[in-house]
Amino acid sequence: MNDVQCMLTTFAHCPLQIDKTMLKNYLSIAFRHLYKRKFYTLINVLGLSVALTACILISLYVLDELSYDRFHEKADRIYRVTNEVNFNGQESSYASTNYHVAEVIDDEIPEIESTLRVEKLWNQTIKLNDDLYSGIETIGADSNFFSFFTFPLLEGNPATVLSDPSSVILTEELAQVLFKRSTDVIGESVEIGGEVYKVSAVAENPPANAHFHFEMIRPFEPRQNERVNWGSINGLLSTYFLLSEHASVEAVPEKIKAVCIKYNPDIAEGIKLGKFEANFIAQPLSSIHLYSDMDMELEANSDIRYVYIFSLIALFVLIIAGVNYVNLSTARSADRAKEIGIRKTLGSMRQKLIAQFLVESLLVSLCATLLSLGMAELFRHPFNQLAGKALSFNLFDNPFLGLVLLMVGLGVGVLAGIYPAFYLTRFQPVQVLRGALKTGREGRRFRNSLVVFQFSITIALIICTGIVYQQLQYMQNKKLGYDQENVVLLSNAVEDKYETFVNEVKAHPQVQFVTASSQSPHLITNAQGGLTVKGQGENQAYQLNRLFVDYDFLSAFDIPLKEGRNFSRAHASDSMALILNEAAVRQLGLDDPMQSEIDRDGEMYHVVGVVEDFHFQSLHNEIAPLFILLGPNPSYYNDLEIRISGEDVPGTLAFLEESWKKFTPDTPFNFSFLNQDYEALYRTEMRLGKVFGIFTGLAIFVACLGLLALVAFMAEQRSKEIGIRKVLGASARSIIILLSQGYTKLILLSLLLAVPLSYLAMQQWLADYAYRVNMDLWIFLGAGIAALLIAWLAVSFQAIKAATANPVDSLRNE
Repeated sequence: MNDVQCMLTTFAHCPLQIDKTMLKNYLSIAFRHLYKRKFYTLINVLGLSVALTACILISLYVLDELSYDRFHEKADRIYRVTNEVNFNGQESSYASTNYHVAEVIDDEIPEIESTLRVEKLWNQTIKLNDDLYSGIETIGADSNFFSFFTFPLLEGNPATVLSDPSSVILTEELAQVLFKRSTDVIGESVEIGGEVYKVSAVAENPPANAHFHFEMIRPFEPRQNERVNWGSINGLLSTYFLLSEHASVEAVPEKIKAVCIKYNPDIAEGIKLGKFEANFIAQPLSSIHLYSDMDMELEANSDIRYVYIFSLIALFVLIIAGVNYVNLSTARSADRAKEIGIRKTLGSMRQKLIAQFLVESLLVSLCATLLSLGMAELFRHPFNQLAGKALSFNLFDNPFLGLVLLMVGLGVGVLAGIYPAFYLTRFQPVQVLRGALKTGREGRRFRNSLVVFQFSITIALIICTGIVYQQLQYMQNKKLGYDQENVVLLSNAVEDKYETFVNEVKAHPQVQFVTASSQSPHLITNAQGGLTVKGQGENQAYQLNRLFVDYDFLSAFDIPLKEGRNFSRAHASDSMALILNEAAVRQLGLDDPMQSEIDRDGEMYHVVGVVEDFHFQSLHNEIAPLFILLGPNPSYYNDLEIRISGEDVPGTLAFLEESWKKFTPDTPFNFSFLNQDYEALYRTEMRLGKVFGIFTGLAIFVACLGLLALVAFMAEQRSKEIGIRKVLGASARSIIILLSQGYTKLILLSLLLAVPLSYLAMQQWLADYAYRVNMDLWIFLGAGIAALLIAWLAVSFQAIKAATANPVDSLRNE
């Protein structure tokens, strides 16, 4: 009977033949054997438990990522309207829409049952008695918010809570902060922006796995009813629609576009003349978190690629642990050959022997699974802090998860034990008992293949971790084209007292400059389309990013001019002037920028200067075209930027706070540093990079555990050979080289296999960054050297132990 037939026979008949007595016998033998080989049992259990712990934590992370927005009862019918615009080959995609979109598509498109608008509201401060609470995460929403989404209310009527413009809804957490209770707060008053609002409801805290969050909800502010200028986007405003039951969503995007053209003759004319292309997309709610990376998202989203990457890491760690088990089991084949030969001679069938070895494997995996459950709970909190999650691990609340984990653990045990079971039971008893068993070359070849396989994975993970770390360092340290050090950012809450506030702050000796802009220089996302260049024709329209600044902005940030001049108070005409960056000059095709005029909203602006390109967005994106204008008045400035000297920072901040309270007593003093805000753009990547590094370290640890045990067993098997060599004068150094040189070759072979795999994987990952590191040769060589050092450390520990042993102990019985 061949191995395949035997396997089928075993799985088909063996379970039926195992009674209680036989199972008790199997377990007794398994426990006795595992206890006898405590070191190797410990290695197997520890390796599998570490691998399963990594899998549990990664599984919790992956399941959480995949669960986003699926808690809504109507999630399968909710879509978000997004749009794509193409101006002369410059493509942009926006998660936000104009506020009129929801009004019209609800009436015009039969497939749409209802629509909803959700708007992010900034700088919301609550005044209660004499206390100020700032930075309240607030959204504005239409009155059907709670019938559309499933956000339960603790108090209040979902149908009416947003019908009164002077009402607000608080989450239970914010209610607790404000009123020291989370219930019985309906009718309480709070002051926002100088106006009094009544609390109409208390909502449960939104779950973490929602693509937007809130602490307070205000009724959506009514706008003018003119259905014009849909090309403009009003802040972070997302439009959702509920698809009618049994309706198809496929035709809805084209119908939205048709409605847009119907109510916007200018857009229709622009599309007809080829000025631009505009398309709408119906984005499923459940795909937003992992598949959406557009401009003007309500919140930053994740990326499905990280789900794939971490899933692969979990799989790799499991494979490495399984390889360790197979390697050690086959290596110990000679030890168990006589046992198998005797049992076969006494009448044991091969199927029963296979069942015995599978029971041993399952026992190891079961112990590892139980241990991994405790380890997963132990490390869950540190993992949550590292990944920025709030993952829970309670098998009583989710027994299905426990069942899945048990099945995975047992499945690993079966898969890891199948090959050793069939390998060990194929020996013929006559050969074994005569001492004629020859498994050396074939066994070594198989074990070496497994070592190469697992270290190829390990080295590939080391290379990938090194490149991820290098890219993160590159993004943090790259010169951005402007000076961001020691710049304090404040929101512009001093609009009507702007000049007075600026003059007072400038007088402080530690303040080097005060300037203002519509957006911080590290994240400029506002864009304007429909721009035309005089002399090019009306059909040649462009879309450029837009920034309003004051006179001092460019000089304050040391943004160099390539040609032309800065805005100047001496030139009254600069109110109709603009400055371009180099990318804009290229995009507009200007041969002589200083002689160019640009039509913006029907008014002609003349170009007075060109600045060198600087990074005003994440390094994921190439430097985009940008035009800079003077703000007509302080209300155009959302941010104040104040550079301080760096000396006596606490004292300078205390002065700024004192001045702030003097001019805006009803607004809390909240500040941030520009360089920290820039680093926050990559907070997700930095967290995931750390997680990636830790699980790579676990993979290395598990691989080295197996190598350590394998070398220990080889040294044990060759103890007499080593003893004879020492008696004949071999030095400890030569013994160490003897035991480790074979593994050096295997590691080098693993490096050759790992390099192309990791190169292709990292090439795909780096493709998402417009500015990225080069994958230099030293990265791959460094990973190989690191793997060699780690392997040598594992090998040397046992090799030194074997080389320094007394040869008398191994030769006394000869």
